[in-house]
Formats: sequence, C-alpha cells, structure tokens
Amino acid sequence: MEGQNDQNDLKVKKIAVAVIIVFHLVGLLGFLIPVAQPYFIKLVPFHLLLMFAVIVFAYNADVKRLLLFVSGVFLCGFLVEVLGVSTGKIFGSYYYGNTLGYKIAAVPLLMGVNWVILIFSVGQMLKSMKVRNSILASLTGALILVGFDFFLEPVAMKFDYWHWDWHEIPVQNYVAWFIVSVILLKFYYALGLKQQKYIGTVMFVSQLIFFVVLYMTTGANIFA
Repeated sequence: MEGQNDQNDLKVKKIAVAVIIVFHLVGLLGFLIPVAQPYFIKLVPFHLLLMFAVIVFAYNADVKRLLLFVSGVFLCGFLVEVLGVSTGKIFGSYYYGNTLGYKIAAVPLLMGVNWVILIFSVGQMLKSMKVRNSILASLTGALILVGFDFFLEPVAMKFDYWHWDWHEIPVQNYVAWFIVSVILLKFYYALGLKQQKYIGTVMFVSQLIFFVVLYMTTGANIFA
C-alpha cells in the first residue's frame, strides 16, 4: 500500500511539474508576441493563482504546517507591501499598476500569493541542494531572490505590475528584499516543511527563465 501511495504521489508531482513548465512556456511566448501581449497580461492573476494551487494540492505532508506557512508568509508579505507603498520607507517610493488585479490599501492581494510562491520555491530548491543549516540556507535563498528581483523589476515596470517613482529602482529595494526574504525563509525552515520532489526547483527556475528572457528582450522584442 505504501508503494502504491508513493507511485501516486510521484504521478501527482510529474503532473504538477508539467503544468508549471507548460504554463510558463506558453505565458512567455504570449508575452513575446506583441499581438498576444494584452491578452496574456490579463491572465497574469490566473497564472499566479494556478501556481499557488499547484503548490498546495501537490503537497503530500502535514497540511496544517503548510497552511500555517501560507498564512504567515501571505500576511507578512502583503503587510510589508502595504507599509512599503504607503510610506516609501521600506523598498522605496513605488505604486502598483493594474496587472496584478484587485487591491486593498493600494496593494494587490496577489502580492501575498507571490511571496508564498517565491519563498516556498526557493526554500524547496535549497533543501534539494542539501543545504542543512537554516541560517545559511535563509541567507543564500535571500541572495538568490535578490538576483531574481534584479531581472523582475524592469519587466514589472514594462508590463504594469508596479512602477517606481522617477523610473529608477533604488538600492534600498534590493536591501529590503534581502531582509524580508531572510525573515520569511527562516520562518519556512522553522516549520520544517517536507521537501517535495522537483516542484520547488522547477517552479523557481521556470519563473527565473521567464523574467530573464523578458528582461533581455524588453525593448528589443524578437517578434517585433
């Protein structure tokens, strides 16, 4: 019976990985083709919710710990964004566009979901790399997320995710990303979430490729 459960879990993981790869690839092509861009931009919220659902439904361990993780990271991530937008003292002075959908206090609710996806993905990826020390893993993961944000920011501005005042991304933003990421990753490791084969690594790498390609083609679209 245990072997059967393992096989079923592996099938679920393979389906989840396929969904992650296919939807990121299709989304990337949609963003690269000018005539399709407006339609795919409208699908961004649904894409994020789908990736969130993949993480939740493919998880095969203690659901209560996962829900605690999701709730904690969502609330913390969302609230720090609210403080950031309202004060300009955390990440710098910025505001959200319309791409990420419904907002509360000028911040899309999906920003909380986005933090959940990123922290889970990087945390899982580092576990697969056998980084045992939670402090070292949190610091390493935060550095990885800052590198990710370097490619994300220009793309986010181009496609109306969010915008920086004076169109300049402040160094303060990357410092804040690092600090917030360290805290949330430490929370992830404190909960001891079980490693899920492939999903975290594939999720993060797919997102990274998505934004790196768009970063490289922004203003020099190969289909233009």
